[in-house]
Amino acid sequence: MYKILQNSIRLKPVIGIAFLLLGKSLCIQAQLTTTLFEDFSQTIVNPYLINPAATDTSYLFKARVNVMDELGLIKYVNRYYLDIDKRIGTARAHSYHFIGLEASNSKIGQYIYRSRCQLRYSWFTQLSAKASISAGISLGFINYAFLTTQGGTGGSDFGPDGMLGVHYIRENTTIGFGIQQLFAPVLIPVNQSFKLNRLYTIDIAQRFRVAPRIFLTTYGVVQYSGESNFSYSLGLMSDVADYVVLGVNNFSLKKTSFNAGVNHIRLYGTELSIITTYSIYHSVFPTPNSTLELFMAVQL
Repeated sequence: MYKILQNSIRLKPVIGIAFLLLGKSLCIQAQLTTTLFEDFSQTIVNPYLINPAATDTSYLFKARVNVMDELGLIKYVNRYYLDIDKRIGTARAHSYHFIGLEASNSKIGQYIYRSRCQLRYSWFTQLSAKASISAGISLGFINYAFLTTQGGTGGSDFGPDGMLGVHYIRENTTIGFGIQQLFAPVLIPVNQSFKLNRLYTIDIAQRFRVAPRIFLTTYGVVQYSGESNFSYSLGLMSDVADYVVLGVNNFSLKKTSFNAGVNHIRLYGTELSIITTYSIYHSVFPTPNSTLELFMAVQL
């Protein structure tokens, strides 16, 4: 009996380490397979995150920046992206071309980084007085990097990345379909490989006038990976007096986001938009984890 107790005591550290390593590997796998749609909460203000087809022709040039920082229990997690878009064409032709660049980076813990960079082209044309259609493609690369730690060596791996998409647009309605991670690359930054499955996305937005100077936009996004796994987002965004933005959205019942900001602020010949988002993750932790995002856009 004494020997059995002694052996069990000796095994406890080994079992604990095994469970710790297993938990870490599962966490890494889950976090590494997230997409831009899941990383950021404000795809309604930048549809290019999930679909390269254009939806807005009101500007000649537009730059968007989003920075997200993790709060609460999880530390050393932050994300950002930069999106630049240039319109080419005139209204008299009823057709436009757009060229753009999007770069994003996600830091997952102290040692894991994921980066994307894509060049984008989209084409927009008017079908009738009330309907338009656009199509787009973006191509680039994705990189997973693991920094060297005391527990092991690091590494990185590049792979091709791309998106295709279309949008059907009416005055107050937008319906889109896109394909992300077009090449479904397999990355091997360390000993373990990560396959990035092809993603299929449907996005719908409907705008309503609820008062003389108040508009309400309802929107939804569904993303399907082809392996019986899908995620979705449902949300509301209101424009008050053309300048105030308020909204709320929910992601697959896992995260709820609250948005507030200002829009169309004219400054030195440009228009400025600033929106902050506070998100709460619904988890089993006693203190829920949360994120804070800052979105800024400047357009000419």
